[in-house]
Amino acid sequence: MATPNIHTTTERGSIEAEHEQTASGTAHKQTPPETDPTEQTHSRDGADTSTPTTRRSLLAATGATVAGLAGATAASTPAAALFSDVETIEIDDGFFGWSADGSLPVADEVYVFIHGWFGDSTAQSQAEDVLDTIEDGGYEPDEAVVLEWPASTLNYFGAESDTEDVGEVAAELAEEFYDDGGGNLRFVGHSLGGRCVLWTATKLSSGYELETVAPLGAAADGSEVCGDPWNDGLENACEVRNYHSENDSTVGAAYGGLFDTALGNEGADCDPASNYTDVDVTDDVSSHMDFLGNEAVGADIADAILDGDCGDGGDDDDDDDNGGWW
Repeated sequence: MATPNIHTTTERGSIEAEHEQTASGTAHKQTPPETDPTEQTHSRDGADTSTPTTRRSLLAATGATVAGLAGATAASTPAAALFSDVETIEIDDGFFGWSADGSLPVADEVYVFIHGWFGDSTAQSQAEDVLDTIEDGGYEPDEAVVLEWPASTLNYFGAESDTEDVGEVAAELAEEFYDDGGGNLRFVGHSLGGRCVLWTATKLSSGYELETVAPLGAAADGSEVCGDPWNDGLENACEVRNYHSENDSTVGAAYGGLFDTALGNEGADCDPASNYTDVDVTDDVSSHMDFLGNEAVGADIADAILDGDCGDGGDDDDDDDNGGWW
């Protein structure tokens, strides 16, 4: 396999306005006309700022299109997805709060994928697409799971807020997995799912450590890993690899701004932790949705698992130190 053209740095930023595909599969992004996304800033409470493009105006322009495309994508899901090897565990907000309808399978190597905005309609196929490229890179988990959560809503800010609850439930699943004798967990999240996996690490109780935290096109500000809310949680992972592309204009338009970066577009404008690496895949990833099933991304994840120091990557040797991923 040809070595992917990947650059690892410790620089810049990430968002999530998923399904930037047309019905014919051509990638696109709808941005309000006569505005400059590079001048956009936003406030954490969702209020409009004085700059011409805000996250609210961007999402207002794209929301209806995203919803329609999500339905079209779901309707065209291949029949093979009905017989997937990827198990689905649903996380939802019920009468007694947020909970999961199942447990992670206890095995030596478990891949866990979390989708983003409107991704619940195609969660299984997204998880498979990413897993296929990782397996092509040489790493094959014993079990594969997708955590499906209710992300199909035009209320983007509500979905963004829900990622914390999803991450907390995922952390509970991880703790149960380790308590039951499980081995290594490889968490991968796309877009808002990138927020979910970072929240998962942050919500873990003391004494637990995830082997893998790999956000793809994370819908977040770079400052969120440099400080609150996620920096302290990075120590609950053996290795964090943040995959970002400057071609991800979806995240780039909605996060970052003059004094911050978009995590999935530029990476983090700081050195968050010794176990954190920004992986620049701009040369290989052409859009926000191109992270899913991208060969270069999958190959890098596989290489990091197989060549790293945290866990045995599925090797059948006796040197497993109950460590992590890389």
